[in-house]
Amino acid sequence: MKVLVSGGGTGGHVYPALAVATLLEKQYQARILYLGSDDGLETELAPSAGFAFAVIKAGKLRRYVSWQTVTGVARVPLGMAQAVGIVRRFAPDAVFTSGGYVAVPAGLAARLNGVPLMMHQQDVPPNLSNKLIAPLATRISVAFADSLSYFPGSKTLQPGNPVRRQILDMRQVSPEHARHQLGFEAELPLLLVTGGSQGARHLNQVVCQALPGLLPHCQVLQISGKQLFEETREQAGQAMADLDVETRRRYQLVAYMDEEMPAALQASTLVLCRSGAATLSELAVLGKPSILVPLPPAIGSSPQEANAEMFGRKGAAEVIRDAEMKPEMLVERVIFIIASSTRLESMAKAALSFAKPQAAQEIAAEVMNIAQKNRAKTNKRRHEGANI
Repeated sequence: MKVLVSGGGTGGHVYPALAVATLLEKQYQARILYLGSDDGLETELAPSAGFAFAVIKAGKLRRYVSWQTVTGVARVPLGMAQAVGIVRRFAPDAVFTSGGYVAVPAGLAARLNGVPLMMHQQDVPPNLSNKLIAPLATRISVAFADSLSYFPGSKTLQPGNPVRRQILDMRQVSPEHARHQLGFEAELPLLLVTGGSQGARHLNQVVCQALPGLLPHCQVLQISGKQLFEETREQAGQAMADLDVETRRRYQLVAYMDEEMPAALQASTLVLCRSGAATLSELAVLGKPSILVPLPPAIGSSPQEANAEMFGRKGAAEVIRDAEMKPEMLVERVIFIIASSTRLESMAKAALSFAKPQAAQEIAAEVMNIAQKNRAKTNKRRHEGANI
């Protein structure tokens, strides 16, 4: 069997796609081709995971007017033509996409070539890309029950979000051991701060300003994002200028984490982060309490706001709007949560209620199901043609 896998832009789209691709290859011996954009994180992650990689110029479809909107739209026809050619040459038995703007040319190319498409919806509400290709999908998988109302029930299932094997394996490691492994004190609470693979400037700024209030109570591991590392380091240094050396040692700043990210998540007592669906699914599997700061919308509503509201409603997280987050508020919320073992346990239990550790297996099985049906149909047509 041959399967074309696509998902790109940020780690939130790439990691779930890689989780499914890995299972398809190892469990079903499928031959995988990963289709990605030329400017997304998948250009690094997919080849490093060992998959054959094909690249197209996918245009990002924005809902607001800017020069990037124009150039993004201009790239769509070229990316579409490239994707059609790649699908035609590779001749997959099925296509799986986990979202991102590269999903549009991948999905359209699949159907134009008569290949069944399985589309995965990660956030609660579908983004523009998935809205465009949902009518073309043979099957649709969703991460959360709140998403089921957006799609036809006859072709939609809810397996959850695929989570990396490394995250699942971390359930066997104690938080204390993970903290020690990362160079932190094992018995002292750890606040993990991450704005996602691209970082988050406002989140970084507020955390830096809050360090004098946070570090007497907990350790802090801050992942700034590569582009924001230098300015974050400078801001953190200024904020900690009056702290003693011992207290300053409780703080670590890194630009980006890939292989160590599962350990960082398991090491954390509390996570301060955006509310992308892939991040929330990893928090759920590990049962991690969180403070969620949804990415504010460029226009209209934000999928991250809907995701965060769902976690907040269940008691798995506290939610702070980006515009309302201030250093004093952050210090107060963090101390309030980590000082109460009862509250931490309650939030962890609520987070675990969203966990779907078998999501990748269920999605991979469904991809193989539609692939096998397509292969059988193709073989039947060939057999009938030979008998004419």
